[in-house]
Amino acid sequence: MLPTKVYFYVLLIVLTVARGSVACKDGFSLKVNKIENCAGPDGVITLSDDTAITLGDDCSLSLQGCVKLNEFNTAAGSVSVSKNGREMFKKQIDACKMGSKIPFVKDFLPGGLCPQSDGQICADPDKKLPMDRFKKMLGIMKGSIGIELNLDHDTGKSCIKMEVEISK
Repeated sequence: MLPTKVYFYVLLIVLTVARGSVACKDGFSLKVNKIENCAGPDGVITLSDDTAITLGDDCSLSLQGCVKLNEFNTAAGSVSVSKNGREMFKKQIDACKMGSKIPFVKDFLPGGLCPQSDGQICADPDKKLPMDRFKKMLGIMKGSIGIELNLDHDTGKSCIKMEVEISK
């Protein structure tokens, strides 16, 4: 079994990808088949319908779209990842404690993940996120990947489910 850290990084990549199909010069492609804000419209953290990504020839990511946030001080729950229909792991997480240790969080939330007030965080499509350190992980994750993130907040729940295909 692969280390949990590998799967967590892949989860973060996929969360930033959100919708669409992308490829880069190294031959990898990511296609998001489904994304669902499974806590419904009242979820504490939800992705906008226009969330998308552009993958450059250099395999860097350019994001567009927004994450809507309702006020919260806590964000603990679980993340589960399956590959080709088989659960690879399920892990309890405290996103507030992980904070800026999560890749890209400090780029979007310089003050940390918790607490958050009502609002939204929108990506700057001109900002590129280098993916060099993640390219080797994509080869390990080739196939159909299912990801479910469930978080309990002091103000409600968040849930995001995704199905993606990673191929080369």
